[in-house]
Amino acid sequence: MALREMDEGGRVREVSRLPHEEDFNRTWFAISAHDRAVIEGEINARLDHLVTSSDPNWGSITNTSIEGGKVNPVTGIRGDWSGTVFHAIYEACGLNEDVAGMFYGNVWKKVVIEREDRWIGIRNDPLTRPTFPNRGITLAGKTYFIDQG
Repeated sequence: MALREMDEGGRVREVSRLPHEEDFNRTWFAISAHDRAVIEGEINARLDHLVTSSDPNWGSITNTSIEGGKVNPVTGIRGDWSGTVFHAIYEACGLNEDVAGMFYGNVWKKVVIEREDRWIGIRNDPLTRPTFPNRGITLAGKTYFIDQG
């Protein structure tokens, strides 16, 4: 098992499968096998890069909203998935940005669960507690940290 999730109260639980997996699979399998493999490959490559990161400030930390909102290398537009490996997610979600964003987060979670290395996932309620209180930063989506323990 590669993922532990921490809730608002600091309680940690092991996650071995996606919640609502049947609903997830309906959308996931609407995407071609080739596109699913490419999407998973890209996410794994990004996670591999984080695992080997030597950045003293952030190290092996990622957030699904930041990843999804990166500048598109094809169009130069932040958060635009057209022409990227993730565009198939947008199409499978009926071209709905909000649904695609949430589904994208679940694809990341699926990939993290299937990995050999261990991660901790945290989702904070921005109304009650910021993601990084010492920096005054609250991020939407889920933040993943490599589990050093």
